[in-house]
Amino acid sequence: MNNLFNSQVDSLKLAKAITEENNKTIRQLFKDKINGSFLIRIKSEVLNKIGPDLFNYYSMNFDNTKIVTGRDETPEYDICRIIVGVHKHNSIFLTKEEIRNNEKDNNYQQKIVDEVIEKIKFRQYGSKFFRRNQLLLGDEFLYFPVPYELFVMYVKSSALISEESNPLFGHYKDIICNALSALTLLENNLLSNAYPLCRTMIELYLKASIIQKYPEINDTYLKFCNFEIEQSCCSQEYPEEFEKLYINHRLPTKSKVNYLHFGWLDGISDYNNDYSIYGILNYLFDNTTDRKYQLERLYKMCHGYTHGSVSYVKYPLLQYFEISMMLYYVIIDVFNAIHNELKIEMSVEDKVLFEMLERDFNALKQQYKNRSTENFETYYSI
Repeated sequence: MNNLFNSQVDSLKLAKAITEENNKTIRQLFKDKINGSFLIRIKSEVLNKIGPDLFNYYSMNFDNTKIVTGRDETPEYDICRIIVGVHKHNSIFLTKEEIRNNEKDNNYQQKIVDEVIEKIKFRQYGSKFFRRNQLLLGDEFLYFPVPYELFVMYVKSSALISEESNPLFGHYKDIICNALSALTLLENNLLSNAYPLCRTMIELYLKASIIQKYPEINDTYLKFCNFEIEQSCCSQEYPEEFEKLYINHRLPTKSKVNYLHFGWLDGISDYNNDYSIYGILNYLFDNTTDRKYQLERLYKMCHGYTHGSVSYVKYPLLQYFEISMMLYYVIIDVFNAIHNELKIEMSVEDKVLFEMLERDFNALKQQYKNRSTENFETYYSI
C-alpha cells in the first residue's frame, strides 16, 4: 500500500514539475506580448473549464508522421496564442493602468476565458491551419477575434461549396481564395500586400452580387472575361466580336477599356450607371446604407497600395482595422448567400459563429472610430 501511495505522490510531483517547467517556457515565449502571470492564470482556467473536451479539438494521439513533419499539435502553445489575441483585442487603445486593472479583475478574467474557449471550439476551421512562426514579427493579428472568426467563416464557406457545380459558386470560390490569401498576409504582417487582394475581392464580390440577381448574364460575363484575356495576354488587339459589340454599346462611354471590363452589364435592362465598379456599387446599394459607404471608402483606400504609391504605414494596427473591415463586409453577404443558394438553414454552430463575429466586429468598429495618433502611440508604447 505504501509503495502505491508513494508512486502516486511521485507521479503528482512529476506532473507538477512538468507544469512548472512548461509555464516557465511559456512565460519566456510570450514575455514581450502579455503579462506572464495573467497568461498562466488564464491558460490554467481555460484548461480547467474545458476539461476532457480539449481532446475534441487537439489530437493527442501518437502520430509519427506528425512528429517527423513537425506538424504535431501543442495545445498549450496554441491556447496561449489565442489568449494573447483575445486580450490584445480587448485592450486596444487602453492605457497601461487600465489593462493592468482588467488583468486583476475576476469578471474580465472570466470574459477572456470564455472567449478563448469559443475560439478553441472552432479550431478545426481556424488555428489548426495557422503558421507556427510569422515571416515578419509583430502582432499576431490572425489570432485577434475578428480575423480569426473571418478565417473560420471563409473556410466553412469553402467547405459548403467545394463540391457544388452551381456557376455562381465559382465566383464565390474566387472571392474566398482572395480573402484567405489576404488573411495569410495579415498573419505574417505583410499588411500592405493584402490591400490589392482585398481590392480584387471587393470587385469580385460586387460582380458576383450582380450575377446572383441576374444569373442569365453569367455566360455574357464569362465571354467578356475571355475577351479581356485575349486582348491583354495574347494578341494585344481587341477581338473582332468585341469590336462589334462595342459599336452598339448601350451606355455612354468614351473608354473601350471600361467597356471591355464591364460591357456585360448591357445585359441588364435597367442598369443605367457607368461601366465601372462604382456604377455597380450605386446600382446594388442605396446611398444611405453603411455597407455601401464603407465598401466604397475602403475600396478607394486600396488604390494607393495597388499602384505602389503607398508602401509603408507607421501603425500596422490601422491596417489591421481596414483589412478586417473589408473582409467582414464581404464575407457576411457571401456566407448568407451560399446558404440561400443551397436552400439550407444555418447550423447551430454557424449561428454561434455569426453572433461571435457580430459582437467582436462591433467592438473593432468602435475602436476604429476612436483611432487617433495619440491612441496609436499609446498602443505601441505599452
